[in-house]
Amino acid sequence: MKTINKLLTGFAAFAFSAAVFAFPVDLTAVDGQFINPVGGSNVNGVGTNHISWGQSAGYGQSGYKFDGTSPLPFSIADDQPFVLGTFTHINKPIYGDAVTGVDLSVDLGFSGFGDTGSATGTFVFSHNETPNTAPVVVGQGEQCVKWFLFWCTKTASYDIIDNVGAVDDIVTLDEFAWVTSSEFQLGNNIYSLDLVGFAGGTEEFFTAEKDKSSIDLLAKLNVTTVPVPEPGTLALLGLGLFGLGAARRRARK
Repeated sequence: MKTINKLLTGFAAFAFSAAVFAFPVDLTAVDGQFINPVGGSNVNGVGTNHISWGQSAGYGQSGYKFDGTSPLPFSIADDQPFVLGTFTHINKPIYGDAVTGVDLSVDLGFSGFGDTGSATGTFVFSHNETPNTAPVVVGQGEQCVKWFLFWCTKTASYDIIDNVGAVDDIVTLDEFAWVTSSEFQLGNNIYSLDLVGFAGGTEEFFTAEKDKSSIDLLAKLNVTTVPVPEPGTLALLGLGLFGLGAARRRARK
């Protein structure tokens, strides 16, 4: 009976330790590529970490850039969100058609517990390339609104408008397109990569004309232990071990 108890206790301890000791694991590689641009003219850099588009108005093309987190390896301590890398939007005055959407495919490498694994996922962005300039009030004028013969008897002021204002471009992360990757195994645990989105929980951000802005992209690891026998299976295992022990006692007699 002592042997049976030791076996069952050891089996339960194994399952518990697999769940508890799933971290840390190391992020060993981050590779991001922009793919599947929708629309746009003069699109360059598809399949790389820097995509650009449009006919330059003297300041270069608009575009996106992705830089994976560094230095690597990066230790992931738990199942909370971690920084995959930095997404940068470059907003330049351009002519011609701009893209209306771009995907970012990420390929990641992991290591831990003597094993290595990999995961992939895709962020889907919608893009609003606003006009290069916007109407703004640059002064006030006066105009006659009531005449008597050749004399103006009443005037009114009006705004003088000129199209010199800057317009922020808008990048939106489509929440319905976030992808959870396929599974991979490290040691006695099975992981999957969950793409969380922009840092701060925002779904979109803005970049002023002739400027650039950056924001972190987050992900997290979901983890489950390697499947263990159900309680019924454990009971059968226990009965089998018990029967084996009883048979040995009879044999000694």
